[in-house]
Amino acid sequence: MASIKKRCSQNNDVQTQQQKKVKPDSSSKNNNNNNNGAERKVDSNGDFYWSLARSRRLTVSSYKGHTMVSVREYYEKDGQELPGKKGISLPLEQFNALVQLLPDVEAVIKEKGGSLERPKYAETGAAADREGNETAESEPEKAGEESCPGSDDGSVEG
Repeated sequence: MASIKKRCSQNNDVQTQQQKKVKPDSSSKNNNNNNNGAERKVDSNGDFYWSLARSRRLTVSSYKGHTMVSVREYYEKDGQELPGKKGISLPLEQFNALVQLLPDVEAVIKEKGGSLERPKYAETGAAADREGNETAESEPEKAGEESCPGSDDGSVEG
C-alpha cells in the first residue's frame, strides 16, 4: 500500500512538472469536455458514442449478441453521418486487454516526454467496481485461512 501511495505521489509530481512545461491549446480543452462523460450521444442505431475529433468517434454497440467498442472515422452523406472504412471494432475481451495495457502505455508516453490526463470516474461506476475487486481479492485469502484450521482436525491417519 505504501508503494502505491509513493508511486502515485511521484506520478503527481511528474504530471505537475509537465503541466507547467506544456501550454494547453484549444484542442486539448475540447478533448477534456468530450472525455468527462457529459458528451455521450446516441446514434441512429441507438448505440452510445462519444466524439473524439471532428470526424472520429468511439461507439459502444452490439453485433450478433456481442458488445463491441469501435473507434472509427465518419463522413457525411445526404445529411447523415456514416461510418467510413478507417477504424477498428474490438470485442469486450480485446478492449479489456487494451485497457489493462494503459498503465504501460502511459509510462512509455511519459518516457518520451508526453503526458496523459487521467479520467475522473464517477463513484457509481469504476470506483464501485474497484471496491468490489478489493473485496473479491481479499475473500479468497480469508476462505483459505478458514479452510486451513478446519482441515486440520487433529485426526491422524495411518
